[in-house]
Amino acid sequence: MSTPSATITMQQRQLGNELRKLRDAAGLTQDEAADHLGKAHNKISRVENGKVGISKAELEALLNLYRASEKDKLWCRELAKGARRRRGRPRDETTLYLGPRWFRAFRDFEQSATAVMMVGSEVLPGNLQTEDYTRGIFAGRGDDPNGKAVEDTVRVRQARQSILTSENAPHFSFVLSESALHRQIGGTEIMAAQMEHLAELALLPNVTIQVIPFNTQSYGDVGYDFVIFRFDQDTSTDIVYIEIYGDAIYLDKPPEAVRRYIDLLNRLYRIALGPVESRNFILELASQFAGSNTRKD
Repeated sequence: MSTPSATITMQQRQLGNELRKLRDAAGLTQDEAADHLGKAHNKISRVENGKVGISKAELEALLNLYRASEKDKLWCRELAKGARRRRGRPRDETTLYLGPRWFRAFRDFEQSATAVMMVGSEVLPGNLQTEDYTRGIFAGRGDDPNGKAVEDTVRVRQARQSILTSENAPHFSFVLSESALHRQIGGTEIMAAQMEHLAELALLPNVTIQVIPFNTQSYGDVGYDFVIFRFDQDTSTDIVYIEIYGDAIYLDKPPEAVRRYIDLLNRLYRIALGPVESRNFILELASQFAGSNTRKD
């Protein structure tokens, strides 16, 4: 018989996140919401954590109680349908979640996970980037580095970075290819500051940064960017995020598919430098970039 955690779907977890945000916006406690449904007080907590589903009638009652907008009501209904529909899906089918709300889901999982494991092969993950590095990415492709789209991106990435130092923050582990550290975004001065920023983040107690140097012999394992979200210690509910051009894939089943990414991550940990060696490596690069900038001056 499946344990309750093993039946959690991505939609269930996402629906719980949405309902929690709506309840907070309405200024209501979990107990008040449970009383409105006539349910035990732990009902709302379990729904918001994705551990139990919610009936259509209960969902509508909460959406009305929270005075949700029509847009939010529609989104929550879609998530609820997806969670219920998953009961009849073939067990060996890979579940792909695509759509325009893909990053909204990412931010929810990043905040509710207990561990977030990221792999970056060519560009640094967004929550490690300095503002100038982010603007340099846009400028490098011909966009206005001060345009609205860039300002929005900077704001979101700074908000994501604040999670690293928040109370009860998840543990973040990053595996970075040396390529991502050498690729110049915005020039040597910006890269020197970016490397120093990485070295500072590496000192946080809940952050681990490891670098895979160019001289590693395990070429076949390098070059895949992905993120694994883990909730508590239960690996059966891991969610793998894979970014594609203009969209993203969220993978939570079948277990064998998720396990392949966990195995790949473990291989990358083994071939990467340790955290202390990696930080020293990053600081040396910072000095090189700073020296290059000085020589140009």
